[in-house]
Amino acid sequence: MPSSALFLAFRYLRPKRSFVSIITLISIVGVTLGVGVLVVVMSVFKGWQVEFKKLLLGFEPHIVLMQDARPVGELPEGAPPIQRSNWRDVQKLILQQPGVISATPMAEGIAAIRFGKSDPEGVELLGLKEGADNALLTKLDRHRIAGTFDLKSDHIIITDRLAKKLKVKVGDVLSVLAGDTIRQMIRNLRAAEEEKDPAKSKAVRDEIVIVPQELTVTAILRADTAGERCYTPIHIAQELFNLEGDVSGIEVELSDPDLADRLAYQWMNSEVLPIDWRPRTWTDIHGYMLQTVENQKSLLYFLLFFIILVAAFCVMNTTITVTTQKRKEIGILTALGARAGQIIGIFLTQAGIVAMLGIFTGLASGFTVLHFRNDLREFIAARTGRDFFPQDIYFLSEIPAKIEAADLSSICALAVILCVLAALIPAWFAARVDPAVALRE
Repeated sequence: MPSSALFLAFRYLRPKRSFVSIITLISIVGVTLGVGVLVVVMSVFKGWQVEFKKLLLGFEPHIVLMQDARPVGELPEGAPPIQRSNWRDVQKLILQQPGVISATPMAEGIAAIRFGKSDPEGVELLGLKEGADNALLTKLDRHRIAGTFDLKSDHIIITDRLAKKLKVKVGDVLSVLAGDTIRQMIRNLRAAEEEKDPAKSKAVRDEIVIVPQELTVTAILRADTAGERCYTPIHIAQELFNLEGDVSGIEVELSDPDLADRLAYQWMNSEVLPIDWRPRTWTDIHGYMLQTVENQKSLLYFLLFFIILVAAFCVMNTTITVTTQKRKEIGILTALGARAGQIIGIFLTQAGIVAMLGIFTGLASGFTVLHFRNDLREFIAARTGRDFFPQDIYFLSEIPAKIEAADLSSICALAVILCVLAALIPAWFAARVDPAVALRE
C-alpha cells in the first residue's frame, strides 16, 4: 500500500480541470513563508549572537585576578599578621598554568577626562603594560580606527564615541583626573565651607591644588558595549590612582575563552591563587548580556512557531477540502477492502508532500534573502530613510548570519510534524466514512 498511497496522494493533489490546485498552492506558499522567515530570522540572530560574543571577547580580558583590599582595623589578639602576596609571584604562578597565553599587570579606575574647556566625561581608565607578551593589546589593536597603538610615555587611547563627545582627534592633549582625586577635592571643599574660622577656611582652600595629567591621544578605537573605556601606560594609571607601584589586578588571556569559568574555579579550589586573590571572568561581567541574547532567541523561535502553525492550518484546510471532494473515491477504496489506516496514510502522505515542497521552496527563498541581506538593507534604508540594523546599537557594519545544521533540521522537522498532525484529524474522519453512504451521495 505505501506505493499506492503515494500515487493516490499525488493524484488527489491535482485538480481535474487545471494543472495546479489553488488550495494546494496556498498551503505550499504558507509553509514556504513560515520556513523562509524562520531560516532568515534564526540565521541572522545566531550570526549576531556569535559576532556579539566576539565583540565582547575582543575588548575584555578573559580573566582578571583582583587582590583583596588591605585589612582595616586591629587583628584579634594572638592572630598572626596577614601578609599580602606579591603580584609578581602570582603572575609567574599563573603563567605556568595550562591554557594561559599571557598574564600581565594592569591598573584600573574611574577618571574624568576633558579637552580644553569642555565638560568632564567620566570614563573607565585601564593602565596596561606594553609588550609582545600582552595578548590583550593584540586584540584591542584590531579595533583601531585611527592613530598608532602606542602605550608609551604620556599617551592615551580613547574610543570613537568619546572622541566625538569631546571633539578631539589623534594628537590632541587631554586633561585627566582620577575619580578619587575629585572626590577628595570635594571633601576638602566641604570641610572648608564648614570651617567657622575664615582664616582656617582660607588655608584649607589654598591647600587644594589639583594638577591633572596631560595625556596625548595616540589612537582611537571603536567603542565597545561596556561604555567609555580608555587605555594608558600602566605607570600613568598607577600615578593617577595612587597605587605606588602596586597594581589593581592581573589580566589573563586564555587559548580558549570558554574555559574561563572552569579555570577560575580550579585556581580557587586547588590553592593555585593565594588567599588574598580573587578571579573575575569575562562571563561574570557580560554573562547576563549573553543570557539576554539567548532568551531573546528562544522568544523569537516561540513567536515564529505560530507562522508554521498557521501554515499547518492551511494544510488542514487542504486536507478537509480533498477529503470532501474525494468522498466517493474513499468509499470505493473502503468497499474494496482498504483499511482505515491505509486511508489515513494517503492523506498524511499528501500533507507530507505539501510540507516537503514548502520546506524546499522555503529554504531556497530563505537562503536567497540571506545572500542579499545587506543589499536589501541598503535598499530599504534608501527608500524609507531608516536603517533597521543601526551600527551604533548592534556594533556591526553589516548584518551577520550564521546557518547551523541543527537550526535547519529543527525548522524542517517542525514544519513536517505540524503539517502531518494538522492533516491527521480530517484524514481520521475520512477513514470512518461508511462506503454505502459515500457511494449513494
